[in-house]
Amino acid sequence: MELQRTPFGLRMPEEVQNWIKMKAKREDRSQNHVINRILAKAMEDDHART
Repeated sequence: MELQRTPFGLRMPEEVQNWIKMKAKREDRSQNHVINRILAKAMEDDHART
């Protein structure tokens, strides 16, 4: 069973937020899912470089 996580407030520029919203709608996914996927990919890329 996954533990319930405390919500994390994230401030971002409006143009970034609009891009996330459009991307999530296009992919029929939640904004949370899109953001997590982007961050996970950035983390993998960062680990690959070190």
